[in-house]
Amino acid sequence: MIRPFKHSETHEVIECPLDNRPTWINVVDPTLDEIETLMTSYDIPEDFIRDPLDSEESARVEYDEDTGYSLIIVDFPIVNDTNLKVLSFITIPLGIIIGNKRILTVCNVENEFLNNFARQNINLHFHSRFALNILLTIANHYNRNLRLLNKTRLRIERDLKNNVTNKQLYNLMEVEKSLVYFLAALKGNDVIIKKLFRLPAIKRFDEDEELLEDLIIESNQAIETTQLYTEILESITTSYASLLSNEMNNTMKTLTLFTVFLTLPTIVFSFFGMNVPLPIDDHSYTSWAIVIIISLVLVTVVGAFLWRKQKL
Repeated sequence: MIRPFKHSETHEVIECPLDNRPTWINVVDPTLDEIETLMTSYDIPEDFIRDPLDSEESARVEYDEDTGYSLIIVDFPIVNDTNLKVLSFITIPLGIIIGNKRILTVCNVENEFLNNFARQNINLHFHSRFALNILLTIANHYNRNLRLLNKTRLRIERDLKNNVTNKQLYNLMEVEKSLVYFLAALKGNDVIIKKLFRLPAIKRFDEDEELLEDLIIESNQAIETTQLYTEILESITTSYASLLSNEMNNTMKTLTLFTVFLTLPTIVFSFFGMNVPLPIDDHSYTSWAIVIIISLVLVTVVGAFLWRKQKL
């Protein structure tokens, strides 16, 4: 899908035909014909359009001297629709192509915040400011989603205090996986922010300083928060792993003691069951009681020994 935009006579951002000199073109999951149209109409390098559509593409900046276009690839978060049991996120690339008095945004998933840009009074002629607004919005998305992940983590932690189950541990693992995606993406985006104004097609204006400062603050906050939440989750995971190991040890200890106490009477009964004469008379109830007493005394002695050794 291709949505071209330009300024109207009243300086509003309006949608226009593709052949009507648009200033901003929003490209979402384009077909082969649409990619070919963009390449032939605006002389855009093919890899500049295809690379942001690859979900495994890493964040980077690139400049093509032949066409005068610059490519910025950053990662932004989206909800992981494959896991509906707990809130989790993944990151996908977004391409920003700047050059020849126009700007293109390329992604394989439709973005709500880019649709909101079309409804805002943004000056499309200042490409650097437009790119900074996109990066600042992405950084704000990270911070907002981090707060949602933290709320999810707190809810799972409350449930774990009541009962440790595999389901809750799996949910905690999904939260931790989201934080890993966030941290990798944020560090890549931070490098892009530092390299942004080194591109020939992007000029830096005095009015962009405050916007750039806000972007750096939001980006650093997102990175620090992600690192903090990751460390907290690692600590929680280690603690519950130790707790589960301790509970298993206690269970094995209890089962072992039961086995010992049940084995001792069996040894006594087996001894007198191998054609060994009973203490008094083979047909006397007193002999049977003596065998029982011997078993109980043996169990008591072993139990007292284990108690003194603090095994019970």
